[in-house]
Amino acid sequence: MIKVFILVIAIAFTSLFISCDRGKPKPVARSFDQYLYPEDLQGVVPNGVTGDDSVQLVRAYIEQWSRQQALLHYARRNMNTNPEHLERRVEEYKNGLIIYEYEQALVNQKLDTVVSDDEVRTYYESRKELFMLKQPILKLSYIRLKKDAPELDRVKRWFLSTDFKEQDLLEKYCSMYALQYALRDTAWYYADDLIKKVPLSRVGEDNYGQIGRIFEIIENNELYLIILHDSKFRDTRSPLSLAQSNIRNLILNKRKIELIDQMQRSIVDDARRKNNIEIFN
Repeated sequence: MIKVFILVIAIAFTSLFISCDRGKPKPVARSFDQYLYPEDLQGVVPNGVTGDDSVQLVRAYIEQWSRQQALLHYARRNMNTNPEHLERRVEEYKNGLIIYEYEQALVNQKLDTVVSDDEVRTYYESRKELFMLKQPILKLSYIRLKKDAPELDRVKRWFLSTDFKEQDLLEKYCSMYALQYALRDTAWYYADDLIKKVPLSRVGEDNYGQIGRIFEIIENNELYLIILHDSKFRDTRSPLSLAQSNIRNLILNKRKIELIDQMQRSIVDDARRKNNIEIFN
């Protein structure tokens, strides 16, 4: 793989080669007094990537390296950095990163990711204040048609009907003439998301309570037929079905925090029992 990297660099970056002492590898780039060598490019190109893609990856890495070294040069020249303070911060960051990686490995191994419906419901009922709506939500059906679509009176009657045969006729009509449609959708949607599909702003938030009525809206020479099946307004409680996914994530995050906290306390307690931790007065 190293030979492949050297070949790629030799072809793509010949102009960057700089003569060095005999027996030493030729660098592929220089930024001030820092040099980048072919062996530094190991791992830049993933297995299976060849041709122009590999050249682009190497080129991008060299560009990034050159930019970083230039910034470091100017930063070191223009800042009075306390080496001991900097080293201490680097060590703290490294230690924190090692602990974080260990904690994530522990979570991946031991975290129980199964959340029952009963747990979700209990969480929902005990924390009602967390699930207040910041915007209206709606259940609706809509049909988007050309303004001159045929048999509109019949379509409107079918749209309001609960008769199975007429609903089937409407489905067939929509498959032939509708530009877009959604019938008998029982899911809740945020108003802001629906506005991207239908001209809901023309209905107006004051009319969201008019359940079962057909709203006819013409926009951009197209006809929208919209029926609101249910609605909930801002500052009212979100239904469980809409909050369910968020609740599961909240429960899992709580379990994760508790697992990590338990692990930390267990390690520290064990270290103290074995006299591996001492605090001197």
